[in-house]
Amino acid sequence: MSKPTLAIIGSGWAGFTLSQKVALEKFNIIVISPIRTIQYTPLLASAACGLFNFRLAEEPVRRRSRTGLKYYKATAENIDFDTCTIYCKTSTKMAGDPGAHGFQRAGEEGQTQTTFEVKYDTLCIAPGCDIQDFATPGVREHALFLRTTNDARLIQQRILEILDKSSLPTMSDQDQRDLLNMRIVGGGAIGIEAAAELYDLWNEEMRFLYPHLDGKLTITIHDVAPEILSTFDESLSEYATNSLQGKQVELKTASHIERVGKDAIFTKEDGRLPFGLLIWATGNKASSLVEKLPVQKPEKGLPRVLTDRYLRVLGTEGEVVQGVYALGDAADIEGESLPTLAEVALQKGEYLAKVLNQEGEAGETKPFAYEQQSLMAYLGRHDGIVGGKTDWTGASAWIAWRSGSLAWTRSWRRKFMISISWLFVWWDGRDIVRK
Repeated sequence: MSKPTLAIIGSGWAGFTLSQKVALEKFNIIVISPIRTIQYTPLLASAACGLFNFRLAEEPVRRRSRTGLKYYKATAENIDFDTCTIYCKTSTKMAGDPGAHGFQRAGEEGQTQTTFEVKYDTLCIAPGCDIQDFATPGVREHALFLRTTNDARLIQQRILEILDKSSLPTMSDQDQRDLLNMRIVGGGAIGIEAAAELYDLWNEEMRFLYPHLDGKLTITIHDVAPEILSTFDESLSEYATNSLQGKQVELKTASHIERVGKDAIFTKEDGRLPFGLLIWATGNKASSLVEKLPVQKPEKGLPRVLTDRYLRVLGTEGEVVQGVYALGDAADIEGESLPTLAEVALQKGEYLAKVLNQEGEAGETKPFAYEQQSLMAYLGRHDGIVGGKTDWTGASAWIAWRSGSLAWTRSWRRKFMISISWLFVWWDGRDIVRK
């Protein structure tokens, strides 16, 4: 008797967790995603700043222990629920193609694309969200992001390039200062931690390698909101503000960016502001796939697929779409408003894996219930904040954040290798700045 096919759209926290925990004895599993790995997003800023190898911030979908799993490097363009068909478009680049050896973001133009269909018996929709650029002109062309290990590589490469260029004898003092402006757009945890890691990289390592540039590098955080880290309690947000300002990290809140140029952003409040590095770390916008689907979506806020408390997709009339589930940032539970956090996606993936593994067995399935976890953010120089049942600040919060970094990885191998990397950095400096 043939096994039913479980198709999983997406390899993020929800899709990856489900793909690794569903029993291969019960399902033929097909994962459809433009990225062949899960990206450990909380680790990307550290990887970009040389604390460990980029490969440690991701985990492959294909595993020797999961040889029955199929992976298709493609994007799901649409779904027909009536015929149980997923319409896909491939996204691959072969060696020898133009630009094949350069760094590219998933889905960029120039990649070979063909279409194909995938039939399913059970479907999990977990494509995540797209980057929210607020339709700001120039963002896609001139900003760098922090969503994948490829992005982290580009950021590290850019840091080294601007430091080398600033060291040329042809550069004036003002040219150096303009080029050494590092700007981060987004005052959430990702943006704040990127600023903190850049601060540590420069003050702990790089300024000794480039002493002629000391005092010329600036780090600025821009956010349209009136305060940073708005998901934390007000007292923790205020602590973070004071901590960053004490490190001479400039905060430009209520900053409205009108457009982005090759070497400058243009804001409503301050006009032209030069940069050498621009990291765009704002929120999420709906996946293009989600926008096409005939499903229920919230009336306000981020358009997401609405599900019942068992994570089953709800059709346009509120009916359950049989055999179809939705997880991760692209989904929310009707009547609730769960945050688009990795922890939510992870817990949903673990829940659905358990449900599918027990399918057909005696016993009542309990609805999904999210267990709130602590929120953490790193502020640089062994300082951080933790918000939850109890609030922490300072060195103890930094230790908790470091421990949390290891907890995000799904394998003991990566936990061990990251720990060893930290030890070598402490002993002999980062690979990009050896003592």
